[in-house]
Amino acid sequence: MASMDNTILNIALPTLARELHATNDALQWTVDAYQLTYAGFLLVAGSLVDRWGRKRTFMTGVILFGVCSIAAGLARGAAMLIAARALTGIGAALLTPSTLAEVSVLFRRPAERTTAFAVWSGANGAGAAIGPLLSGALLERFSWSSIFFINVPLAALCVAAGTMLLPRAAPARHEGRIDWSGVLASILGLSLLCWAVISAPGLGAGSPLVIGAFLVSLVVLGLFVWGQTRAGTPLLDLALFKRRTFTVAVAVSGLVTGGGAGALFVLAQYMQYVLAFTPWQSGLAIMPVAACMLAGAVSAPKVLNRIGIKRIVVIGLALVASGFAAMALSGSAMAYSHLVVGACAFGLGAGMLMPAATQAVMDSLPAGSEGEGSATNSALMQVGSALGVAVIGSLLASTYRAGLEGRAVLSGLDEATRETVLSSAGQAFSMALDGMDELLAAMREAFSAGMTLGLGVCAGIVAVAAIAVVVLYPAPAGEPATGPGRS
Repeated sequence: MASMDNTILNIALPTLARELHATNDALQWTVDAYQLTYAGFLLVAGSLVDRWGRKRTFMTGVILFGVCSIAAGLARGAAMLIAARALTGIGAALLTPSTLAEVSVLFRRPAERTTAFAVWSGANGAGAAIGPLLSGALLERFSWSSIFFINVPLAALCVAAGTMLLPRAAPARHEGRIDWSGVLASILGLSLLCWAVISAPGLGAGSPLVIGAFLVSLVVLGLFVWGQTRAGTPLLDLALFKRRTFTVAVAVSGLVTGGGAGALFVLAQYMQYVLAFTPWQSGLAIMPVAACMLAGAVSAPKVLNRIGIKRIVVIGLALVASGFAAMALSGSAMAYSHLVVGACAFGLGAGMLMPAATQAVMDSLPAGSEGEGSATNSALMQVGSALGVAVIGSLLASTYRAGLEGRAVLSGLDEATRETVLSSAGQAFSMALDGMDELLAAMREAFSAGMTLGLGVCAGIVAVAAIAVVVLYPAPAGEPATGPGRS
């Protein structure tokens, strides 16, 4: 449910731009508000799993998630929706570490753990894959609010199932106070960083506001890390990063998740603005990617047991990088047939490597730290998602704006309309203006150029990550070997 909510919004972005008069910046914040609070509260959620117990944390998260989804559906403006999404992220933050900790504790034998982590990752991926299709189906028949209201019956079902099926377990520990100042510092620092990145295209990268926000974000995040080194019961156990397996695995997970989130943010709009797909057609168009991701996740346990974690991660990263590159090159073609090949390569690679990376993280943790370790991994994945949307969205917005500024097709527009065209692709594509055919062609060309740049950057970063894994990831004698305590 939480992973589905991460993606269900993307297909609706053009609809939200039109119905709520949202700018490109507002659309990015609608996605990032959820991910930033998700990431920030995941750090405390891991501690809550160990303090409250897995079942109590899960039930609290589900109820909060459902209530805040109602608030999102009732929003009547972009600002209200962003606030509701931020609160929903808190509920989602309680779900991820509690479910992953349940899997880690209930399945101890190596073969069972491999399969269980693959099922968990596959379910996570399936939820993310179902989101766009479900969003398209709902938007064809109902208002945009339906994509949030759909969470309510799902949350009710989870409450009922959790009450009956999840075992009660004594909390692992109770000592120490929760570092709420650390939670707020992490969210504030990341929010300022994302604000600087998102606002740069409109205000200019050299704007004092942008530079100031960026510098303050670095100071706040630096203070957060410093505070964690001095805290008696830190939110973020920095000692975990001394384990090379853990560090490399969470970095890989964050990069791939960030690239995927940024790509979906761009592609969902590209298919509706440039390819003129309906929301339903856009959801269907993503299904081949979901199928490839599922195929990768299903095959991952057998492949992992044959070639080991390191090799499957490198192969997966190579597929992801090639997929990003192919999608970037397909932008100028403006054809789905060119786009889908690269998207499927990304899906297959991500499906293969994410279960392996998840298992590498959990196997490297000392006993009793499953909650904090899984929360740290999930938090960094959400940080990656937020930064991926911010960076790729910013590259898209700046390239789109630069590609239109100075074009003769804009000269006949009044200043307000011109600024709307430059700052909100969603509103611009829904306008009925004189000479619209020529303007549409220019906007599609500019949008495609922005997508090419954003996904090209993703391809380069993931390719570097693959090389880093080859060099840095430890390959103990006897790989493939699994089991708790590997480092």
